[in-house]
Amino acid sequence: MSSYLLVLLGVVMVSYSGPLVKGGLLAGANPASMAFTRMLLSALMMLPLLCIRRKGQSEAPIRSLRRMTRTQWLWSLAASGFLAVHYLTWMTSLDATSTFASVALVCTQPLFVAAVSGLFLKERMPRQAIPGAIVALIGAGLIGLNSLTGMSGDIGGDLLALAGAACMAGHWLCNRYARRTTEAEPFAFLLYAQTALLLLLTMPLTGGFQMTGQSWLYAFGLAAGCTLLGHLMFTIALGKVSATVVSFAILGEPVGAMLWSMLMFGEIPTPLLIIGGAVVLIGLTMYLLGSVKHQDS
Repeated sequence: MSSYLLVLLGVVMVSYSGPLVKGGLLAGANPASMAFTRMLLSALMMLPLLCIRRKGQSEAPIRSLRRMTRTQWLWSLAASGFLAVHYLTWMTSLDATSTFASVALVCTQPLFVAAVSGLFLKERMPRQAIPGAIVALIGAGLIGLNSLTGMSGDIGGDLLALAGAACMAGHWLCNRYARRTTEAEPFAFLLYAQTALLLLLTMPLTGGFQMTGQSWLYAFGLAAGCTLLGHLMFTIALGKVSATVVSFAILGEPVGAMLWSMLMFGEIPTPLLIIGGAVVLIGLTMYLLGSVKHQDS
């Protein structure tokens, strides 16, 4: 039961990542700076815990990184690169389109994972999952139509959110090859640190480092809440619950993001945007159910 509570806590925490990013941007930060600060703070917060040897362990958790091969290090660097571009594109999308639309579109990453796996790994999408993928794409089209008709949002922001989803798919696929002999928490620290470094290198091309005192508070909330009490809770819970449970739970993120945005910024989504977002989530639910049926058959 405690593992399911961890999943619930994770969903609540990640659901306000979009609103916090938007808050930081409105406070004067730029997307690259918010992404860099989030990753840097997340890595720094994790480091002390990873350097302490726990009861029953022969070494501090961070020492497990020494067992990574050169190939794994290269895959981890690629995973960090995709994560950095994901944050750049997704956070930039929040500067242009509504929080609900951006988060809903970013949640389509499982479809991009399936597409990339089919193209490069020759892993076909399960037949039972195809209807769900089609429904989710229709929902994404409705969100785009909402922007094109000028009701709210921006089509450029919507496309950036989809690019963020594609990059997140690349991140997870590279992650799959990189983390084979390493514990989850030390590897997460490595990804956060590498991603922060890559984002720092992009600063001259992305407007330089722009953070205000208020945006630092938003970034701290992102690191402590959304990353360590959100994504890390999913990692811990995966030791007790299936990845399918976590995948379904994460679908609650756009709903939470919409509610937080209404409370924090007074963002009221248009009826077409709500319908489009709901269709995306229904499609993704159908897709995941189809994938589960395929695995069980």
